[in-house]
Amino acid sequence: MVQLFDAPRSLADAVSHFLIEGRARGEHQHVIARASHWQLIRAYLERRGFPVDDGAEGMTVIDARKIRTRMMRRGLLDPRRMEETLGTLIAELAGPRGLRVYGEIVELFAEEGNFEQACALEDYWNHLLEKYRFTLLCGYTAAHFADPCHAQHLRDVFGRHTTVKSQSADSLGSWLTSR
Repeated sequence: MVQLFDAPRSLADAVSHFLIEGRARGEHQHVIARASHWQLIRAYLERRGFPVDDGAEGMTVIDARKIRTRMMRRGLLDPRRMEETLGTLIAELAGPRGLRVYGEIVELFAEEGNFEQACALEDYWNHLLEKYRFTLLCGYTAAHFADPCHAQHLRDVFGRHTTVKSQSADSLGSWLTSR
C-alpha cells in the first residue's frame, strides 16, 4: 500500500491509524521513519492513548536515514546489504502474530529525485512480501510527483503497490491518486 501526503501532520494522522489498526489485530508494529516524522507520529499515537514506550506493546522504531545508509554502497542500494539489514529485520519481526510496517526510506530517495532507487527498494519490499506475512505502508510526499515530468515515476511507484491512497485533507495527493 502506498499513500501520498501533502503535509507531515496528515502523514502522522494516517500512520498512527495504520499502527493502531495493527495493534488491534495483535500485530507487531515496525516504523522506519525519519526522526522528525517519528516525533509527529508518536505524538498522534500518544494522543490516541497508544502506549509508545511500553516495550511489551510490540513496537520497534528505526531511523529511515540510518537504515538507508546501511543498505547503500557507493551511492546505490546494494542487494547484499539490503538483505543483511532490511531482510534480516523483517525475517525477525514477521511471525505468526503478524507484522505491520510503515516505511519511508523510499521517500528519502524521492526527495532527492532518485526515483530509480526508490523503485528498486519498492521491488525489494515486494520480494519480502512474497517471503513473509506482513502489511506494508509506504509513504511519499505528494509534491515529489507534482511536476508533470514525474508522471511516469508516479506510475512506476503506483504499479508496485496493490493499493494507492491519500487522505481527503491532502488535496495534491488526492488529485495525483485520482489521475
